[in-house]
Amino acid sequence: MQPELNLRQDEARAYNRVRRHIGYASSVAGLVALVAITAAAGWLGTLGCIVALAVGLPLLDLPFGVAGYRLSRRYGLSRQSPGGWLSDRAEGLGVGVVLGVVVGGGLILIQRAAGDLWPLPAWAAAVAFGGLLAALFPVLLLPICLKSEQIAEGDLADAMWATARAAGVKVRELRLLKMGEKTAAANAMVAGLGPTVRIYVSDTLAEPEEDETATAALGRSRVVLDHELGHHRDRDIWRLLAVSAVSTAAGVAGAWAAVGALAPDGAGHVTSLPSAALGFTLGSAVVSPFVAAYARRRERAADAYAVALTGEGETFARALERLVARNLGELDPPRLNHMLTASHPTPRERIAAARASDSEHVAGLH
Repeated sequence: MQPELNLRQDEARAYNRVRRHIGYASSVAGLVALVAITAAAGWLGTLGCIVALAVGLPLLDLPFGVAGYRLSRRYGLSRQSPGGWLSDRAEGLGVGVVLGVVVGGGLILIQRAAGDLWPLPAWAAAVAFGGLLAALFPVLLLPICLKSEQIAEGDLADAMWATARAAGVKVRELRLLKMGEKTAAANAMVAGLGPTVRIYVSDTLAEPEEDETATAALGRSRVVLDHELGHHRDRDIWRLLAVSAVSTAAGVAGAWAAVGALAPDGAGHVTSLPSAALGFTLGSAVVSPFVAAYARRRERAADAYAVALTGEGETFARALERLVARNLGELDPPRLNHMLTASHPTPRERIAAARASDSEHVAGLH
């Protein structure tokens, strides 16, 4: 019997309670500001709308970002200096402005070219642009925020590639994500499409805990990789892009309604962008719980794949517990919030399912 882990749930509840409050306040402030900008779009004019959207909204969100950063530092998750955090924030703002110019400019051009039928080509363009961003994310966008490298030869690389071969899943590249210089949290992910697909394992994931051997840390990394291989095998990125297309349709429908009702100069003008942004936000929010529910379904499938591949539900459960403790995750987050927004099942559900698979396996032997 392995010793019970300290899952730090008192800290996790306190941390996540404040984090949620910061998130709620940021969302409400942003929505109220967007409503105000939409109402004042005629008075603001072209230049005023651009400044309000590109500068005003990010500045409004800055205090909430600072609060989130300070909270992460207080609980030992963030390892960044204030200067490093501000630098990352500025880089993110720069990327956001570029993407905003592309999206906003493209929308205006489509509205002028398609007239009253603009929502259909706008939806098609948004879906195509989302696919392009997904493909470019690991080679263009991710390197702006985090460094990564091919996993160097050694025990970790041997374990990772052996896991991929055992799974029989073709993997183009395994990369080590340099998260440790910025955060104590650990993670792994599949990113990219087609030739850009890469599987990332954070360097923090392979860091042994104080009560853990290097061999145990490697084992934890392997079962987490098994989960990501499940996503890769089942082409979950493509599945989620398809679901995102439905969500985008709801957002575009909201934008169409808002532009028709609220844009002072009608479609095809910069002054329509605030109402389009407001309508898209509200339309997407209506279907976001269904998108989250589907994402949780895919996470359950990837968990089941990882357990079936290794036949070690207890090992996978212990790995999840380590991640809960390290990332200050709540075993039982607030039910309504989780149902509406969470992309993963609750940690308690995932851990219980992994251990139940061991029980079913043992029962099947008798």
